[in-house]
Amino acid sequence: MPYGRDQYETWVKIEKAIGVFDRHFNRGEKFDARKFSDRDNHDRRERRMMSRKQERWVENYTYFFGGLTEEEQQYRDYFESDHEEDPDDEYISVLLDDQDIAGEPMFNPKRYDFVETSHMTEPHENYEDMIEDKIFKYKYRQNADDPATFYRRQRRVIDRFWDRAQVRDTAVETDLYELYSRDA
Repeated sequence: MPYGRDQYETWVKIEKAIGVFDRHFNRGEKFDARKFSDRDNHDRRERRMMSRKQERWVENYTYFFGGLTEEEQQYRDYFESDHEEDPDDEYISVLLDDQDIAGEPMFNPKRYDFVETSHMTEPHENYEDMIEDKIFKYKYRQNADDPATFYRRQRRVIDRFWDRAQVRDTAVETDLYELYSRDA
């Protein structure tokens, strides 16, 4: 099937964004339905959340950093014990999203004949060079390989990285603090 690389990359980005949106939406739904999901612990959790909110608003001057908001902090206060047992880790969630996308056959780049879509009348072969082709294949290798092959190759990438790091030339390596100290 003829398809543009830019379209494919946009499609993958959209699917990843939908995964993030779904997580945020589900958290909002969980918070809105908190009274019904765990009736036994609701009063205790609600008191904890409201007392911490009161402390933030009355007794302190609160700054939120890193995308944290009052609503997010209320969620964390309410579901504190749940969060301790099973913390929300966005990095792990992104990796799981990548696995889900790679498991879908429609995202396998081998199914597509990537063509240049900038010409309106007829598609042409990609004009990108060999390096761009290799980068594209490497970037979407998880979608092209079966999971066992991908993880075997990924393990090899990591192992070879560590091997190169062990024999790195010390002349190239330097401590930045020491470099700045000498420079000063």
